Amino acid sequence: MVNAQKDFDYRDGGCYLNDSGRRKYLQAFLQRMEEEIQTDSGEKQPKWDLLTQQVKAYKQFVYKPSSLYQPYQIR
Repeated sequence: MVNAQKDFDYRDGGCYLNDSGRRKYLQAFLQRMEEEIQTDSGEKQPKWDLLTQQVKAYKQFVYKPSSLYQPYQIR
């Protein structure tokens, strides 16, 4: 997907995505996050939704440690 010669800038001792590289990366990332995943309860939902739920659950745990946090386990 990403071309080492066309999609990166090599400068200041580092390697950076240029505009075309960022565009390709973000497009692939968004496509991946829109894929549906089956939850433990058997329903399917986009990975974005699962990530949002996990962030909310972790935030609640941080502010209220008496509530349990159950992380989603990738299988």
